[in-house]
Amino acid sequence: MINQIESGEEDDEMKSYDFTMKTWRDDVTFLVEDQRFYATKAILAIASPVFEAMFGTNFKESEEKEIPLPGKKSEDFNEFLHCMYPNTQKKIGADNVYKILPLADEYNVKSLVKKCQRYLGFRLTNERASIKEVVHCHGLATKHNFQGLRDVCASRLSDIGLKEIQPTGLEDTRTLLELHKDILKKQGELLDSARTELVKIYMQKDLTQETASAHDLSSSKGAMIAFSPCLDLTKEDFKRSKPVSVWDITFDVVVKVFKRDNVDYLSVLLSSTFPETEASLACIIDAKYQLRYMGEENFQHKCKTFKEKEFPENSKFSHGYRFKLQELIEDDYIVENKIYCVVYFMVKKPFVKDQ
Repeated sequence: MINQIESGEEDDEMKSYDFTMKTWRDDVTFLVEDQRFYATKAILAIASPVFEAMFGTNFKESEEKEIPLPGKKSEDFNEFLHCMYPNTQKKIGADNVYKILPLADEYNVKSLVKKCQRYLGFRLTNERASIKEVVHCHGLATKHNFQGLRDVCASRLSDIGLKEIQPTGLEDTRTLLELHKDILKKQGELLDSARTELVKIYMQKDLTQETASAHDLSSSKGAMIAFSPCLDLTKEDFKRSKPVSVWDITFDVVVKVFKRDNVDYLSVLLSSTFPETEASLACIIDAKYQLRYMGEENFQHKCKTFKEKEFPENSKFSHGYRFKLQELIEDDYIVENKIYCVVYFMVKKPFVKDQ
């Protein structure tokens, strides 16, 4: 258990300490609401760089005997002192973590911030917290810029409908928008992961009695584009699919009818559009091109696989395969000028290409 007091004797000593009673060690007084708390500057300064600066010569608090802390609750500040002082360190738990974390962050007590975040991460991931508490915690994490804790909250809430998530009082419009954004991002990551695993299966599966793809598909994101265009086969013609985005690169499929050396061909091309950047980017693509059989007999495919083709950003079409048009028509892969193709592809993370 996090920061647990190991003996009953230490626990009794901790509970008996009273910051509202002044001792010979105390040289600073805080006024919180209507309550005075007495502490030692040196101890506070060691734990907190904010207190160290506060008691320095350039701040008015260095000469004041009593320092007011408006806007803070006396109960929370008392708990904060108990958790920070070396001989009174209370453990972080459900009853005090939300009192301690904002103060620990404000006064930059890093060790205490880490304890609070570690406890909340454990509590949230082990599903001991209610949805209302997770929403509250996300609002707190957003306000104090605790990105790791925001991610934990978003993961817990990613399978909850956005309409079911109600404000808890801490959240304003901005923090609620941030909550929705984090949830949608996490849901997108889960969808990307599931899609990648599905595409891996198809990339590695023997769909056409060919040798299944055995090359490395790790550290890649997967996508697929299914496209069923109707083409004019009497002339050069092309159709373009709807785009998909992987690694911020936009991909689409172009199916094209063209003539070369008096032979008519149909090509299936995967094209890319890179984001605007000063660097010259490229990425490695593995792709499987599949034409689905359009006839009424047994289901079959024409399928071609390419391994590790490089996509440079200045190339319009970097990946594709062509088929003889007449063979596709005779074998019922084109029926009434319509063809059904699917492109499965894995994209490794883009890299900066040497100029």
